[in-house]
Amino acid sequence: MDTNSIFRSGLALALLASVVIALPQTATAQSLTLRVSTNSGPGTSSVVLLEAFKESLEAELGDDVRVDLFTTGQLGDEIIHMEQVRTGQIDITPILSDAPQLDPKWGMFDAPFLFTSFDQVHAVLDGPIGDEMRESMRNRVGLEVLAYGGAGFRHITNSVRPVVTPADLAGLKLRVPGSQSRIRAFEHLGATPVTMNMGELYLALQQGTMDGQENPLSTIIARSLNEVQGYLSLSSHVYTPTTLVMNGRRWDGLTAEHQEAILRASEIAAQRSREVAEAADKDGIDVLSPLMEVNEIDSVAFQEAARPLWDELAEIAGREFADRLIAEVQEQ
Repeated sequence: MDTNSIFRSGLALALLASVVIALPQTATAQSLTLRVSTNSGPGTSSVVLLEAFKESLEAELGDDVRVDLFTTGQLGDEIIHMEQVRTGQIDITPILSDAPQLDPKWGMFDAPFLFTSFDQVHAVLDGPIGDEMRESMRNRVGLEVLAYGGAGFRHITNSVRPVVTPADLAGLKLRVPGSQSRIRAFEHLGATPVTMNMGELYLALQQGTMDGQENPLSTIIARSLNEVQGYLSLSSHVYTPTTLVMNGRRWDGLTAEHQEAILRASEIAAQRSREVAEAADKDGIDVLSPLMEVNEIDSVAFQEAARPLWDELAEIAGREFADRLIAEVQEQ
């Protein structure tokens, strides 16, 4: 074979090899890999939400997507998750009670006894108020709100006495999230709120360094808090939305097709978590009643005590926004 033939053959093989190598790279460039994570464990609203999201997105996109799901604090606590999603170390996470630390508008959901039904909450979040909150979160901290799921109404447990009136909260050391609006709410009602990582709560309750806490029934059950708490007071004092967020830069870099698929999966997941939260709020009482002393609160006394706090939280969240939110709630 002459030199020119050898050269032409070598060139042809090189071109063929470059095509073969390029084809998988093109397919990889079109695929989507997401890191999604929560500090919560099995049975909680956050895990229900993320499992439904993963299932829905993988069902729609098939081999074009891989969702790596981390739960039970594998990647850190709730505060670390908020940092990681902002820096892009994870792509998607649900944020619950700590959302006011990122955007004060979420603080109005810490106004005690503002909401009285699931339908009220859903109507507000699915309307103009929810849209305004999405825009605000993106502008303030660069997070894209994908959907609003549900964690349910929160109730008070403790190891000292039944809580029936605000006076019963006096002196109780209650674990609360880091939200200043939630801390202020319980200070106003007479308790001694203490911020603590959820991962440390069980031991603190067991050892008596904390008297009690407040969470949805699903969380109380999932974390077996009935083992270290004797009293469950059905307060329904606040409703915590599960705000599913995505790193804004990662969102902006997606194709329109992937953005639309993620939004569809997020809405399916949010609806699923709402259904689970609502069912848990009903069925959870049956689960916990044989295990704890359960009581109703004096709703009128608590509402009267809490009402002045709305104005205080409104100043933090923004008076004009808060007034519109309260008006919309009261119209439901």
